Amino acid sequence: MSGLLQRFINWARSRSPWMIHYCAACGAVEFPPLVMSPLDWERYGYMPVPSPRQSDFIAGMGYLTRKTVKLMINLYRQMPSPKYVVAGCNCTATGGLYWDSYATYKRLDDFFTVSGWVLGCMPMPDDWTSLIVDLRRQIENGLGSDKLVGYEELIKKIEEEEKRWRIEYFKSVQDKMNYEFRETYPECAERYEDKKLCITTIENSKIRAVLSELKSKGYILLSNIDAVDYPKNGVIELYYIVENPSDGSQVAVKTYVPRARPVIDTVSDIYPNALFIEREVYEMMGIEFKGHPRLEKWILDGNWEGPPPLRKDVDTASYIVKVFYKDDKYGR
Repeated sequence: MSGLLQRFINWARSRSPWMIHYCAACGAVEFPPLVMSPLDWERYGYMPVPSPRQSDFIAGMGYLTRKTVKLMINLYRQMPSPKYVVAGCNCTATGGLYWDSYATYKRLDDFFTVSGWVLGCMPMPDDWTSLIVDLRRQIENGLGSDKLVGYEELIKKIEEEEKRWRIEYFKSVQDKMNYEFRETYPECAERYEDKKLCITTIENSKIRAVLSELKSKGYILLSNIDAVDYPKNGVIELYYIVENPSDGSQVAVKTYVPRARPVIDTVSDIYPNALFIEREVYEMMGIEFKGHPRLEKWILDGNWEGPPPLRKDVDTASYIVKVFYKDDKYGR
């Protein structure tokens, strides 16, 4: 192909940079003004498209959760070449506000070569305009296609380290309990008349019987199962909050499980929405609900392989500094 023809092709390609309309995170909030006056990106040939098969570039916007990065990789694979990657917001460069989050990666260029960056929290619409103008200029000058880098090895390494930490964590959990508990059901241990709330306490072996009885008395709505971790006492407290819709009254049934062996019976057959609530408590606090028909990760599936992240003695920030920043918190 002659140099003149290639220059013409590069020029034509630079005048129609179509972006897959995929909003990964909060950085996309500033995108709507770009397609409106006075910025009007269509003057630059830009157009958002719903399919990767018609896209020229994809943008990483905001924090990079494990799930969104994997989705970006799948979308990128479907784009025709030459294809480009741009990045916006501090989160794609350093982790930004989420630098110590267990469920995010810290740099988009750990996964792709990146042809353009615009930083800020969040970048203004005219910053994104500057980025697209710069990308146009690079394409016109013969910019080659961006590429995937060794992401598979990176993801595998990090997930293996998380699994190792999970094993080590549960080995270190002490059996000792220093906890006083007095059963009060059917009486209230605490009562808040203004909130129509009664807090009662029971041993965990009676949770099914008590909740069945309360449901028969009109408390047909399970609002939530709250978990409170007490590492120094060796227990995790559970609050089953049920409501009577006819008068708005609530009962919080308080019980506990030992942190070293956190097992309690499921109530998902009594309150069907507990199917999902119990799975979340299982993921975040590591409590096993015996008899649950599908006790597996739901929210964290593909996002975290380490110990239960909301336990108070799980120091995810130190782990992130060690793995992603080589023990230098301020080197990010």
